[in-house]
Amino acid sequence: MRLFGTAGIRGTLWEKVTPELALKVGMAVGTYKTGKAVVARDGRTSSTMLRNALVSGLLGSGMEVLDFGPVPTPTLAWGTNRYGDAGVMITASHNPPTDNGIKVFNGDGTEFYTEQEEELERIVFSGEYRRAGWDEVKGVRPMDIIDEYISAVLDFVNHETGLKVLYDGANGVGSLVAPYLLREMGAGVISINAHVDGHFPGRKPEPRYENISYLGALVRKLGADLAVAQDGDADRIAVFDEKGNYIDEDTLIALFAKLYVEKKGGGTVVTSINTGSRIDDVVESAGGRVHRVPLGQPHDGIKRYNAIFAAEPWKFIHPEFGLWIDSFVTMGLLIKLIDEAGRPLSKIVEENVPTYYLTKRNVKCPDELKGEVLERVSEVLEERLAGEIKRILTVSGIRFNLRDGSWVLVRPSGTEPKIRVVVEGPSEKRRDELFEMAYRVVSETVKKTLKGKKG
Repeated sequence: MRLFGTAGIRGTLWEKVTPELALKVGMAVGTYKTGKAVVARDGRTSSTMLRNALVSGLLGSGMEVLDFGPVPTPTLAWGTNRYGDAGVMITASHNPPTDNGIKVFNGDGTEFYTEQEEELERIVFSGEYRRAGWDEVKGVRPMDIIDEYISAVLDFVNHETGLKVLYDGANGVGSLVAPYLLREMGAGVISINAHVDGHFPGRKPEPRYENISYLGALVRKLGADLAVAQDGDADRIAVFDEKGNYIDEDTLIALFAKLYVEKKGGGTVVTSINTGSRIDDVVESAGGRVHRVPLGQPHDGIKRYNAIFAAEPWKFIHPEFGLWIDSFVTMGLLIKLIDEAGRPLSKIVEENVPTYYLTKRNVKCPDELKGEVLERVSEVLEERLAGEIKRILTVSGIRFNLRDGSWVLVRPSGTEPKIRVVVEGPSEKRRDELFEMAYRVVSETVKKTLKGKKG
């Protein structure tokens, strides 16, 4: 697709994401959908500008607009499910402050499916918009939704706690919800980077370990029971235990997946192509099944496999609450789990999730070269791994599952000019050997491809 990636439309302001594009997307949504459109934005410096253009497009195509203002993406999804026929979020999620984006939701809170995004693109590029007559143009109704959303999460989690929680809001809109939700649960809350600022002065908005590693020392110094960190629009969540150890993304997915399957006595869990074997181990041991889908399509997987739980790194969907990624529900349920277990998070993880060794790293690659690079990398890796390959998956990028339980994934990013390399092994030595080989192959292939284009 020309506009949509793995998580909506996203890119650098003025280069890809412009007010003109926001206007066209608004017109396209109002052509594809009718009724009420719920609109919200994150705290980026350009979000109000893009929101205004988007609203003009929605109004121009005949939709009524409910404006939630600055709220997290999970709040927008919940509110769309409750009040709207469609929802649109202005956000670039975890991308740098130079970027922005547009994410579109159905009336049930699900992100637009691939075929729906393709139809929006067709409308945008064809210019076949519905244009409301002068007497059909509706208005904009501001709505303050945050307190109502917090109450809904509290009702679902249904738990009071006395835990001490360190919260890092990344200067994103999650800061408008998380500290208040945690305090309503009874937690002792220590907040950092919890004022909204589109420059993200506290840290980079993506909550990967290298950006939030300082939380480990803070947990130990403050005597917190856990730390939680979010990204710019608060759909992602990262966690540290009471010892200050970072809980690997796959470990957290495996922990929740096991709990859901045990609770249901079986069932299907959906996860993304870039997650590891520990998830399969715990789900299958509990009597469930795992299906992998392309990154950015867990909602498609829920629909296809009737999943009881779905997740990809940092993103969790709890279908009993709603069909959208929701870090606040994840936060509340994790605290409930710790309290009900009567043991610290480190002990819970140790008792429930096996240890595997995984490494992820990105290689910069221009978007227009990704397809060619992936094709060349696939050929080289298939040759280098000959005799070891158990199965090749091409759900998103290419993944080589090896006979010893290791796997290698090379996947073009759908939101940034990067190719992601992910490797997991049964030992650190095996992981490191495979990763060094795969990363070198991808890096050298990108360099050769770039050189060939310039030559």
